[in-house]
Amino acid sequence: MQEPAARLARFPFLLVLIGIFGIGMGGLLMLNTTLQSQAFESRTLNRQATELAYAQADLEDQLDALAAPQELARRASALGMRPNPYPAFLVLPGGKVLGEPTPVGGQEVPALIVKTPAQLVAEQAAKRARAEAKAAAKAAKREAAQTKAQQKAAQKKANRMAGTTTKKGAAAGGRR
Repeated sequence: MQEPAARLARFPFLLVLIGIFGIGMGGLLMLNTTLQSQAFESRTLNRQATELAYAQADLEDQLDALAAPQELARRASALGMRPNPYPAFLVLPGGKVLGEPTPVGGQEVPALIVKTPAQLVAEQAAKRARAEAKAAAKAAKREAAQTKAQQKAAQKKANRMAGTTTKKGAAAGGRR
């Protein structure tokens, strides 16, 4: 007869199963923790990417506003540049000049001069100052006229007073 096959003891088998199960659970826990931290990092990076996209859009809007023709005209006007109604063109391959180059005096096309807000405020202040100076000059002229009239009236009164005393003196002298 054959000897029965040797059986593994139950206790070491259970220890091996518990060890494998423990290692599997530890691995799952580490995997879950790693995935969770990567998810947090991914959300943070997505938030930063969104903020940077908004900042980029804002900067592009600012750039578009500064590159707009009216803004370029305003800044050129602020630098003292004026539009030239008589332009000359340069043909690049041959270097030929088309038209007669004419320097600009600055007042050829006043409708195209774009004034800055500071220039507009300065012009309004100058206009107010001129109006105030004109009003002050009129008031001074009126005051001078009144003073002159008062002086004339005082002179007439003094002349009348002097004339009446002289007449009284002459009348009194004539009675003697």
